[in-house]
Amino acid sequence: MKLKINNKLSFWLDIGLNLIIIVGLVFLIRTFIVSPFQVYGSSMCDSFNFIDNKCQNGYGEYIIVNKFGYQNFFGWQVGLPQRGDVVIFHPPGNNREFFIKRVIGLPEETVKIKDNKIFIFNDEYPQGVQLEEDYLNSKNKDNTRPREAGDVFEVPENSFFVLGDNRLGSSDSRSCFRENVSQGNCGENGNSPYLPMNHIEGKALFVLWPLNKLAIVSNPTYNQ
Repeated sequence: MKLKINNKLSFWLDIGLNLIIIVGLVFLIRTFIVSPFQVYGSSMCDSFNFIDNKCQNGYGEYIIVNKFGYQNFFGWQVGLPQRGDVVIFHPPGNNREFFIKRVIGLPEETVKIKDNKIFIFNDEYPQGVQLEEDYLNSKNKDNTRPREAGDVFEVPENSFFVLGDNRLGSSDSRSCFRENVSQGNCGENGNSPYLPMNHIEGKALFVLWPLNKLAIVSNPTYNQ
C-alpha cells in the first residue's frame, strides 16, 4: 500500500514539475525572445491591416514580435532599432496601450517635415537628405503633414522618431501619440514626440494570421 501511495505521489509531483517547467519556459520565451501581437487600427495601412483590399479600423492581423533583438542583458545590448524597423511599444506617458509604428529618426538625428516629405539630418548628411519611402501607398506617399508637435524634431539620445505608414490617419511622433485633446498637449502630462528605447517591446518579425497575409516583415532599403 505504501508503494502505491508513493507511486501516485511521484506521478503527480512529476506532472506538477513538468507544468512548472513548461510555464516557466513560455514565460521566458514571451518575455525575452518572441511574443504574439494583434494589430489594431489602420495607422500602419497598407503595410499592416490591409485586408480584403481595405484598411481595417479594428483588430486585424496577428504578428510575431522579436523581443530578443532589442534586449539588454546586464549592460550588453543585443541590438538597436534601425531606420525602417516596425516596432511595438508603449508611447511616452501611456503604459496601458501598445502602439505599432515605423522607426524614421534615429538618436541624435534631426527629422524635418518639408513640403510633406521627410528629410533626415545627421553626420553623414549634414545638409539633409530626403527619405525615400516606397512602402507608403499612393495616398500617403510624399504626404506626411506636420501636426501640433511642429515640423522639426531633434531626436534625443536613446530615443527615436516614429511614424505610422498611414500618414493621413496615424497618431505618432507628429502629435506626441495623442488620439484626442483630453490627453494633453505635447510636452504636458509626459507627452513627448520621442520614443525612449526602454519603451520599445520589440520588432515585428512576421505576419502569422490570416494565412493569405503570411509573410516575413522585411526592412526597406533606403536609396540615400
